[in-house]
Amino acid sequence: MTQLAEFTLEATAFPLGRVFTERPDATLELDRVVPTGDTVMPYFWVGDTGGEMRAVLAVFEELSELRSVTLVDDLGERGLFRAEWDPAYMGIMGAVAEASVTVVSASGSTEGWLFEIRAETAAQLSTFQGYCRDHDIDVSLTRLRHLSEVSPGENDGLTPAQREALLLAYAEGYYEEPRATDQTALAERLGISRQAFSARLRRGYRTLVESTIVRNSEDDQ
Repeated sequence: MTQLAEFTLEATAFPLGRVFTERPDATLELDRVVPTGDTVMPYFWVGDTGGEMRAVLAVFEELSELRSVTLVDDLGERGLFRAEWDPAYMGIMGAVAEASVTVVSASGSTEGWLFEIRAETAAQLSTFQGYCRDHDIDVSLTRLRHLSEVSPGENDGLTPAQREALLLAYAEGYYEEPRATDQTALAERLGISRQAFSARLRRGYRTLVESTIVRNSEDDQ
């Protein structure tokens, strides 16, 4: 049975997190992870208010864990990067490849990393955890669900946590212009970290798009 697992990791335990040492206000979000040859190629977004993406690129270029890194799209305070991992320093990327699990989402800040992975079988999840243990990758399992638990039966497909986050953000004026609140304050209302709240919003947005716009487009074809 398909399982969804959330793991946390210290900020510097994932090599890309080294950017937070020089740019503590930066945030990083994996867009997708593509297996290629003997390694993996992650695409990821970096946000840095008042930052300069070329300076962020320079930090990543110094990482021995990466074969290469490219700034794909420079939007000023936000940039899309593509990296190719050196197989000798795979870390948690090695666990992902070894277990053939899917990275649903991953976000990082100075507070640490939050990874959500999808495993089609319990054996895959066990392989992932075993690889982390054998390679001294200090991950902490914070949540484990079966895929059947994610959809509460409503047409939008949102989980209760995603719906709670979206409704709270709406009620508190997060979507107003200008915003009446921020993610830090909203996260405090729910007793979770800003990173966890941001991840709930992001997954909620994606779920709504998939269950409405994407589904309706497919039905019209």
